[in-house]
Amino acid sequence: MKVFLSWSGDRSREIATALHDWIPYVVQCARPFISAGDIEKGRRWNDVLGVELSESSYGIICITRDNANAPWLHFEAGAISKALNNSCVSPFLFDLEPDDIPGPFQQFQSTVFREHDVLSLMHSINTCAPPELQVSPEVLKNEFDAWWPKLKAQLSQIPAADTRTHTGYDWLYTIDDLMAKLTPPESKTVWGVTPDPYSYALLMPSKALIMEQLQAGVNWTFVVPAAEEMDVALAGLGRLGAGKPGLVHINAIPKEPFRKAVVTDYLIVDPESAFRVFLELPAAKRGFWIRVDDEAAALFVSRFTELQKLAARTPQLT
Repeated sequence: MKVFLSWSGDRSREIATALHDWIPYVVQCARPFISAGDIEKGRRWNDVLGVELSESSYGIICITRDNANAPWLHFEAGAISKALNNSCVSPFLFDLEPDDIPGPFQQFQSTVFREHDVLSLMHSINTCAPPELQVSPEVLKNEFDAWWPKLKAQLSQIPAADTRTHTGYDWLYTIDDLMAKLTPPESKTVWGVTPDPYSYALLMPSKALIMEQLQAGVNWTFVVPAAEEMDVALAGLGRLGAGKPGLVHINAIPKEPFRKAVVTDYLIVDPESAFRVFLELPAAKRGFWIRVDDEAAALFVSRFTELQKLAARTPQLT
C-alpha cells in the first residue's frame, strides 16, 4: 500500500522524510513515497510522480508556517485530490492549527502534530489498506505507543521558522540574508550563476561568507561567461577556496548561449536534491533577492544544468 508524501521547503522536507521512515513501523503494509529521495537519477520527475500518485492509496501533505502558501504545494495538493478520495488525504500541520491554513487545504481532514491526532492518522491509513493487510486497532495502538516517542523526538528537533530579514519582508532578501541560509547542514552544494562575479561573490561581506562556507565544506560552482575581460574575476573566484582543494569549480560558458539563458544573478542551493533557487531582482536598485517557487526552480535547475554542458569544469585554482 503506497502512501504519497508531499512537501515544499526545507522544514517540510524534514517532516516528510521522518514520516517516510516512521510510518511502516506502525502500519507495516505502508510503503511511503517521497520525491526527495525516491526518484532515481535519470528518470523523468513528472512521469514518476504521476505513476506514484496513480498507485497510491493515501496522501499526506506536510504543511508548515513557512510553506502554507507555496504555489507548488497547492499544485501538488490539487493533483493528490484528483487522484485520491478526499477522505484519503490529510494535511500534516506542523507549528500550525487548522484555522491557520489557506482555504484549499481546508477541504481535507487535517492532522495536527499531536499524539492523538497522529494516532488517528495511522488508523485512517490502516483503514485505506486492503482488508487482508490491515492490523487490528489493538495491535496498531500498541505499535504506535512503542514508536511515537521516536517520531516526536525527531520532529521536535526541527527549528522554528525564521522569517526575519534585513528588508523587513519574509519574501525579500538581501545578499546577507541569503548567505546566512547557505551554511551547513542546510546546504552542501551551491551554484552561483552570474554575469559579473564582482556583483556579489568577490565583494565583502559576501566574499568572506563564501570563504567561511568553503571552510565548512560547502561546494561552490560558479557559472560565468567566457571572455578575456573575465580573466581577473575568474582568478579571484579560484582563490576563494585556497586551502580547500576541490571545493570551488568554475564553468565558463560561451558568451552568446550564456547571455540568452542568464538575465540576472542566481543562487541554486543543493541542485541535485532538495533544490532552492534565488534570483536577484533585475531592478535599478540592486541587492534584493527573491526565492522562486518549486516548479520554476525545477526549470531553472534544468536550464543551468544544460548550460554547464557547454563548458568543461575546471577545478579550483590554488
